[in-house]
Amino acid sequence: MTTTLHWVDYAIIGVIALSALTGLFRGFIKEIVALGVWVIAGWMAFAYAKPVATWLGTYVQDKSVRVILAYVVIIVGTIIIGGLLNTMLSFIMHHSGLTGTDRLLGVGFGTIRGIFVVALIMVVIRLSAFPEEDYRKNSVLYNYFTPAVNWLYQYTPNLLKRVEDLEHQNKPTREKHTEITVKDFQSL
Repeated sequence: MTTTLHWVDYAIIGVIALSALTGLFRGFIKEIVALGVWVIAGWMAFAYAKPVATWLGTYVQDKSVRVILAYVVIIVGTIIIGGLLNTMLSFIMHHSGLTGTDRLLGVGFGTIRGIFVVALIMVVIRLSAFPEEDYRKNSVLYNYFTPAVNWLYQYTPNLLKRVEDLEHQNKPTREKHTEITVKDFQSL
């Protein structure tokens, strides 16, 4: 029995392989620090954007530009500081002789991250109006991600689920609207 891979399978393999290779070249410590820096940058931006935007009030008059600039300043500043920390840790790791172990752990971390990214993309596809069933039927690997997708989907914010519900509720309305429009044009 030969199993042919669908283009979705190649995309899944590509995302996971790219993430694993990134983990190999960067190493576990760099990967963990980079992930932590992004999480901290996001948290800092949401926690401190308002005070920073207020402080920027003397320099920038437009409120929306001030808020966007506050987010950018906080995120970029946090990433720069995190990059410096990452460079120092990389220097220490390089001179400790643990680079092989670090890179091997980096491959494992990268693989897990790749699987998570694929599952997250599948959650986004499930939330959108994109037809998912064709890919499930034709893909060899797609269904292996169903437990992870279901787990992530249950933690999807209620707002996104409400958007999905509205989208499904409006589908028949759009079709009725299209029928009415076609009938109106036929009567002309």
